[in-house]
Amino acid sequence: MKFAFCVEDETDEAVFALILEKLLGVPVEPDRTTYQFARGGWSTALLLAPSVAKRAATAYLDGAVFAIDNDGSSEHESAHSNDERCRFCLLRQAANVQVPLAWTRAGAPPLRYLFAVPVQTVETWLLLVKEYPFPGLPEGIGIGHVGRRKLKRLLYGDEDPGRALMREIAIPLVTRMDPQDLAQKSKSFKQFLNQI
Repeated sequence: MKFAFCVEDETDEAVFALILEKLLGVPVEPDRTTYQFARGGWSTALLLAPSVAKRAATAYLDGAVFAIDNDGSSEHESAHSNDERCRFCLLRQAANVQVPLAWTRAGAPPLRYLFAVPVQTVETWLLLVKEYPFPGLPEGIGIGHVGRRKLKRLLYGDEDPGRALMREIAIPLVTRMDPQDLAQKSKSFKQFLNQI
């Protein structure tokens, strides 16, 4: 299957492609057109989202994955769909997937648009896979700049790790990830899993 990815960087693309492979049970190939934004690029993610949704449709891809860290925003609840403090809701609104979903794609599979907003960051999910003993709720660490740096230090051993180190540590963790177990430990991962 081939997906477009609206993510922060190539490491996140590799991580989310591998997560998707585990969940779908088939190989996932990222689209050659990349839609990545700089760290802290929340406003850029919102601007790129509709282009990614359209790209998935016009290039006859299987779908698109939109992923950005929560970074202390309101956590998504299934009971709301337009919370202006919720990154999941705002990213889904910005992608405006209803437009490309209405287009005819003769012979193409139905489009799948998937939204992931790890609470607080994707490092939280990876630390849960690693079975890090969080003091209190895992979602309590990672709010704000200092909190995000702490999560990176806990996972990578460095507050500002290079991309090679991030992939070296993240990819094996995703490979051994048990999706059902992670869904039990992380509400935000369960929300992602439920879209599959």
